[in-house]
Amino acid sequence: ENSDCIILPGVGSFPYAISQLKKKNIYQTIINNVKKGKPIIGICLGFQLLFTNGQEFKNIGGLNLIKGSVKILPKEINLPIPHVGWNNLIKSSKKSHNLFRKKDYFYFVHSYYAEPNDKEVCLSYTKYGNYKFCSSILFENIFGFQFHPEKSGIAGLNLLSNALKNAKKI
Repeated sequence: ENSDCIILPGVGSFPYAISQLKKKNIYQTIINNVKKGKPIIGICLGFQLLFTNGQEFKNIGGLNLIKGSVKILPKEINLPIPHVGWNNLIKSSKKSHNLFRKKDYFYFVHSYYAEPNDKEVCLSYTKYGNYKFCSSILFENIFGFQFHPEKSGIAGLNLLSNALKNAKKI
């Protein structure tokens, strides 16, 4: 309640994470604070939890701060799942920002990807083989990253610093 910004990290499963947020009575607190304008930064699973629903093991509701679904990466990409490794981000042509540079690489570990209903919220895309997915979002006071900035060296630290600076302006 007294924080300037909510950081929602995560490694694990969508259903378990949502159940823990509810069990610890912070699920609704997060939603209420974000709706009042408090910035939130979702990282990896925390990014996925921002969406309407996830389809890991079963269809389960998320925080519904961003309309859309979290789905498993398609097997048709013919690459290992989970997607583990370093990738660059392709800036969305629809959003201008100073969060990361075109040449920066970030570390990914995930089997699921978020598909926002409104593509305008997508800040960047990433290609895994020939498959392109939304890898970060920016919508009002909501920032989200499918990758792990905290494991991405200087580029990740710069991204988090820039996100926090932008969050303070909200």
